[in-house]
Amino acid sequence: MGETLGFLVHVVEPLSVEGTLVSSSFIRDLLRRGEVDVANKFLGRYYSLRGVVVAGERRGSELGYPTANLLPPEDKLIPGNGVYAGVASLSQERFPAVINVGVRPTFGGQRLVVEAHLLDFQGEIYGQHIDLAFVKRLRDEQKFVNPGALAAQIAQDISLARESLHDLLAKADPLSE
Repeated sequence: MGETLGFLVHVVEPLSVEGTLVSSSFIRDLLRRGEVDVANKFLGRYYSLRGVVVAGERRGSELGYPTANLLPPEDKLIPGNGVYAGVASLSQERFPAVINVGVRPTFGGQRLVVEAHLLDFQGEIYGQHIDLAFVKRLRDEQKFVNPGALAAQIAQDISLARESLHDLLAKADPLSE
């Protein structure tokens, strides 16, 4: 076709990283399993979702951990259910974040949600665009016996996320890796 339509064709050899063949289906499988740190290595960047912050059920606020509920594009792959350490970008600012992907089984949820608790942030951001970069999976989604037990786990998740993100956030442009 190149000769017929007048453009050059160059064959690109398959990319291999550390002996593993990189393909889009391989990366999609990693993301579906929640292995974002491995997928990031093969992508050469942090996997992220961009969407509009929408109103949720305010469960996070009731627990003392308000969340930004993301409405991602319908055609975007959502990482597997679980809790992740990540970085949220709002306008020109970046915040460490704990991101939950799942159905919120403690509250009998059925619908998949993507929500992020932005650390060191306070304010209303409904209707704004937010980017969530997934850095590391912290744990599987789980059902807790009561909201208090969930709140205690969220406190642990925040501590682990801060620890996981410490070196990354010390960089001038933490998402440029």
